[in-house]
Amino acid sequence: MKQKTAVRLAALLIAISVPVLITLLAVESIAFSEQFYLHQHQKLGLEHATGFSASNYLQFSRALQDYYHGHIASPQIIIPTDYGPQPLYKDHELAHLVDVYHLFRLGFTIRNLAMVLLLTGITLLLTFRKHRAWRIIVTAIGIGSTGGIVLFLLLLLAVKLDFSQAFTYFHLISFDNMLWQLDPAKDNLIKMFPEQFFLNATVAITGRALTVLTILAIFGLILWRRDIP
Repeated sequence: MKQKTAVRLAALLIAISVPVLITLLAVESIAFSEQFYLHQHQKLGLEHATGFSASNYLQFSRALQDYYHGHIASPQIIIPTDYGPQPLYKDHELAHLVDVYHLFRLGFTIRNLAMVLLLTGITLLLTFRKHRAWRIIVTAIGIGSTGGIVLFLLLLLAVKLDFSQAFTYFHLISFDNMLWQLDPAKDNLIKMFPEQFFLNATVAITGRALTVLTILAIFGLILWRRDIP
């Protein structure tokens, strides 16, 4: 009985951790991609909207990435203006970026936990179910990947129906204040990262995650049908 329980728990850990891990890695691959930021700067015409060149935009983006990784204490940058040197962000924008920083740190923690749970599940199966352990591992990965695919398809549906509403719900769930409601006429943060930027990021993240999850699901199905030991 204890062995069966351990095997079921291990399979569950694998099935849950795989889509979570893939999702968070996909988020990081976009959130920390200089190529993506530069492409959005050109695609969305942000130089005209913000007055910041591509090199400026990349500098500001790098500062945010370093801040989210904990490499610097603040993403604030002093920029030249017609009125002399001024800070890039106002106090309420910095306060919101603190909230975003904590959200990223939570994401890093969950990503690491998902990796640990995945390795724990595999180790448990290899320990308690040496015979045909890999078949159970492959099946659990396939089930988890399929579940992740379904969730991402639902996300794409929500994005297609009303991204603005979905984006608002995301902020209401993720933050316990309204600092995220920025003024496009005054606040550089939302000028540089408008809603369309996040829509494009969501689509890119979903595309990457779906690609990996689909490959895992197909690979798992092929191995499962071959009846690996």
